[in-house]
Amino acid sequence: MENLTAIVLAAGKGTRMRSILPKVMHNLLGKPLLSWGLDVIKEMGISRVQVVIGHGKEILEPYLESRGLVTVLQKEQNGTGHAVACCKNALQDFSGDALILCGDTPLLTASTLEAFLKLHRARRSDVSVLSAVADDPTGYGRIVRNDTGRFLSIVEEKDAPSSVKEIREINTGVYLVSVPLIFELLGHVEADNAQNEYYLTDIVSIGLNSGLVVNAFCEASFEEAFGINSRIELSRAEGLLLKRLRTKWMSAGVTFHLADSIYLEADVQLAQDVVLEPHVVLKGHTVIEAGAQVGAFSCLHDVLVKGGCHLPPYTIMRGALYQGEGPCLDE
Repeated sequence: MENLTAIVLAAGKGTRMRSILPKVMHNLLGKPLLSWGLDVIKEMGISRVQVVIGHGKEILEPYLESRGLVTVLQKEQNGTGHAVACCKNALQDFSGDALILCGDTPLLTASTLEAFLKLHRARRSDVSVLSAVADDPTGYGRIVRNDTGRFLSIVEEKDAPSSVKEIREINTGVYLVSVPLIFELLGHVEADNAQNEYYLTDIVSIGLNSGLVVNAFCEASFEEAFGINSRIELSRAEGLLLKRLRTKWMSAGVTFHLADSIYLEADVQLAQDVVLEPHVVLKGHTVIEAGAQVGAFSCLHDVLVKGGCHLPPYTIMRGALYQGEGPCLDE
């Protein structure tokens, strides 16, 4: 992507997870929660990425460095605006658009973000916000518009009067802002709110009051806006992503018997005419070649199943090659 960088916010403590592990490093279908957003950024072709970290940096740093990504330390968690401001030095030589997103939103898709970018540039926006419509907007910042639909502001739930809480259009936490403009706007943000934090959302009102072009584009589904703050929400995201993966593979010619009972992780690869019987579990980098069939209640982890093989029910294998005559360790 030309003249485009990404800023990923991953510094929060995630206290509602009740875990010593940073929230964004919790496992979601075989890989860290954070990696889902990073993989979408990679799919979009964005090569310059800054990940803002803070809590649990000793765990996050090695992982992000292994992916070749730049980490920016937010020493004190003073809000999303402060987190983005921490990237100023890392982007001092950059001029273009910054895509800003949270590290705990694993359901965002590249197609939605690309449509958002297209609108941002077509409308020549200085600041753009990605929004969605929710059946139940509780907990999300609301998109406030006037009677003609003109975007006016974002109001956080904790600061919203009852009339604003009735609004169903919500902020997804995804922004596009030109650089270095974003840092100029953040210089005017104040922590005069219920949380005593520097809200990134305040750049909207500051930009509008300055005569800038500020838009909210309702391009995302509410599913994509879903953020993870607890293990309950992590489980819900797992269910939604599993549904996507099952749909993807069935559309590619894979048969799932009792599809809702089958668990598979993100890096599993399935070929055409593979058949998975009920309650199969596929983990890690398992690869099943064309025409193979996996018996019910089998669990495979990092296994290569050769084409045309039939694994009997209750097969348990890890780090192996299966080629029809029983499991053989892959040397």
